[in-house]
Amino acid sequence: MKNHEQVLENIYHRGQERVWNGREILEELIEKYGMPNKVEYSKRQSLKRIFMMILQGEEAAWHVSLQLGTMLKSIPAKMAATSQAHDEARHFYVLRDYLEMYECTSVPLPKPVIKALTMVKNTNDLAKKLLGMQLMVEPIALTIFHEIRKKEIEPILTNLMPYYEKDEARHVALGVYYLPQIIKDMNRVEIVSLMMWQLRLFMLELKGLAALKKDFEVLGISPNELFALAEKKQLEALEEVSEQMGWGANVWKPLRGILRYQKNKILG
Repeated sequence: MKNHEQVLENIYHRGQERVWNGREILEELIEKYGMPNKVEYSKRQSLKRIFMMILQGEEAAWHVSLQLGTMLKSIPAKMAATSQAHDEARHFYVLRDYLEMYECTSVPLPKPVIKALTMVKNTNDLAKKLLGMQLMVEPIALTIFHEIRKKEIEPILTNLMPYYEKDEARHVALGVYYLPQIIKDMNRVEIVSLMMWQLRLFMLELKGLAALKKDFEVLGISPNELFALAEKKQLEALEEVSEQMGWGANVWKPLRGILRYQKNKILG
């Protein structure tokens, strides 16, 4: 297996090789498909509410990746975080410009979403920041991108999503390969603190999705299935971390049970 440092450095190089010009891509899609206001109003409103949440998430991810660039000690890890910062800046301005074309009323963001993003941005704990953004927030974004693309609701968005998905998949890898290096030096109290913080973040994410339940349903997406897919991506990433640590996958079994109980309680 490749050395961790080499894997992290390759994240940066792959990012450089796969850079896409956001302005050009968006302009080409508008020229090909026209403005996105052909979609019926109720679906536009729901798309806008969901992607305003994503826009805030992209801004938070941009902020966090810049923080990671100064917090990480490993040069290859810093390179990977720097690559992510470039990606997140591009994701942010493309999505901002896209949403400005929507002829919809302004939409408020669910409070749990704001709280979750603030938790990740404001923590000074490197393990929590990596776990929160790379292994918890990014997998949810990936799941939403994938499900929206499958529904083919609006052609510009449908064609933008694969660009976002490819970038976000690289971002998860930074957490998978660097977080174990931090955890191995943590004591039991610190690990318990990390897991409790993770559970609070999970709950906020779940409540945030619940607040957008009607919007997902308007778009023909089951909130329960969406959360199950997002949970699966998150747990797969966490199991990869466990593998790097030499732990068994069962270490996350209690968390899985808690999440499923809370999902049934909150989403029904």
